[in-house]
Parts: sequence; C-alpha cells; structure tokens
Amino acid sequence: MSILEISGMGKKYGNLHALQNITFSVEPGEWLSIMGSSGSGKSTMLNMIGLMDKPTSGEVKIDGIVTSSLGSKKLTEIRKDKIGLVFQQFHLIPHLTALENVMVAQYYHSMPDEKEAAAALARVGLGGRAKHLPRQLSGGEQQRVCIARALINYPALILADEPTGNLDESNEKIVLELFQELHREGHTIIMVTHAPEVGELAERQIRLEHGIIKEIRTPDRIGNYA
Repeated sequence: MSILEISGMGKKYGNLHALQNITFSVEPGEWLSIMGSSGSGKSTMLNMIGLMDKPTSGEVKIDGIVTSSLGSKKLTEIRKDKIGLVFQQFHLIPHLTALENVMVAQYYHSMPDEKEAAAALARVGLGGRAKHLPRQLSGGEQQRVCIARALINYPALILADEPTGNLDESNEKIVLELFQELHREGHTIIMVTHAPEVGELAERQIRLEHGIIKEIRTPDRIGNYA
C-alpha cells in the first residue's frame, strides 16, 4: 500500500490556482523530491501533504487514511502520529536546549523520555551538544536537532522543506549525508528543494510549474535522470 496517495488535488486562493489537478503516489521507503522555481507551488503542496492546510479539491490519503473530510483535531492527530517535519527556518524554541527541543515533540505525542531524546540526538551526531541552546549551535547543528525532533516519534513520512537552504556548503553536505543514511534505512522522504544537486539524490523528481506537474523524472539504471 502506498504511504501517500494524492488524487486530483487543487488549491485556490481567491481566483489564484496555486495547485491544479495534482495526482501521484509515494511508496514506503521512497525518496521523492518536489522541485520548481519560486512560486511554482512547492511549499503549498508540502503544506497539503503535511496536513497544515486543506486542498480545495481532490483527495490526500496518508497511510490509508483519507484526510480531506477530517476536522482539525483529527488532522493534528494524524500529523503528529504519521509525519515528521523538517523546516528551512529550524523553528527551535530558543530558550530550550537541544535535548529539550526534541523532548517537546515527545510531549505532544506521548510522554517525554530523556534517554530516548538523547539517543535521537546521538543518532544525528549531536550527543555532545544536548545541553546547548540553539544560539550556541551552528546552522547545520540546529538542522540536525530538527531532524532528531522529526524522527523521535517514528513517523511514517518525513517532510523536508528546503532543509539545506540556510546552510553553508560543509553543513549542507553533513545534512544531506544524514538524509541519505535515513533513506538507506528505509525512511520515506519527501523533500522540497530548488537545488538540482539536492533533488537528484532522490529516486524520483516531481517538477512543478505554475501549480501543475510539468514532469515526473526517475533515474535510469546508471543513475542519470530521464
């Protein structure tokens, strides 16, 4: 069964069609990149998939659950149970340590577990930075805290919105290597990016243009996209 199924999804803001007739599915363990220029609808699509906004037409099904007619309370439950979110802007709580920022996600899901949160930080190479505040961490380290936070509740789907957009080249390499490792472990990843070199790490690319799917590209047997 597909982890994500989207059928005829559209989103309108007044007379503006931000997305039109979007249809595709994602299989468990797949890495999909959503690409396109600014204003193409990438982030709008991710908001629909992440249940942070509702489409005006069509259907979004996550792990077999049809979400289109559900209320906000149920959507919140599905999001915290099924989805891990990684943002470009980090969204860490500035007065909490790295460990406490990860534990916040546990709190909204079940009960905080300090040992489990510490293990999640160690998993992303930050075992020695658990007691540091966000301002004491580099951009790459803050993003890795975000990844640990996204993984802590064992989501079925990891959504990443331009996760390397605020990073320098060395930190971008560290974060992308971490995503590659997560993919090898079987995690399902949907990543919005404008960078071709990032998008080509995925198994498939969806290219958006003015709110419609322009093309879906998959790598050939020697790794080139066609």
